[in-house]
Amino acid sequence: MTKQQIQRIYGMGAILGILESGNKRDNLHLLVESITGKDSIKTLTDDEYKAVVHELAERIHIQNLEEPPAKIRRTAKYEEQPGGMSEGQQRKVWHLMYELKKFDKKKISKSLGERLCGIIKKEIGIDATAEKPLVWLTYQQGSKLIEAIKRYIKSAERKAMKGDGYG
Repeated sequence: MTKQQIQRIYGMGAILGILESGNKRDNLHLLVESITGKDSIKTLTDDEYKAVVHELAERIHIQNLEEPPAKIRRTAKYEEQPGGMSEGQQRKVWHLMYELKKFDKKKISKSLGERLCGIIKKEIGIDATAEKPLVWLTYQQGSKLIEAIKRYIKSAERKAMKGDGYG
């Protein structure tokens, strides 16, 4: 047995969680013994080595067939400035902007950030950048902006009901 072959068996045992460092009667050694009748990995023949590796590979494969853990939904991080919009307000603004976008009848060339900047300019009177449009707004201005976007959505809903189209 080569050093690499021994390391491979130990590595596969570690992947499966059946290796206990320093324990010659751990589950890895018991598995090797059940397959080969030998209690030492170093004394395996080439055929015994292949049989052990095959069994370990099968077990690793079966272990990996288990249902993967539910995807963790990563949420955007919002920068909060002292006296500025809260993270909750910022989330609400973006949620409402995506709601408003659903009423678009035709493709609009401006990004959602650019559209939000236009609303901020019109409703609050502040110039904003599309990359971080909410960074300069106060908590009170954030509340005013949320109410303004809600009005935009209601207007878009009414227009959609009438069939006038929006955007």
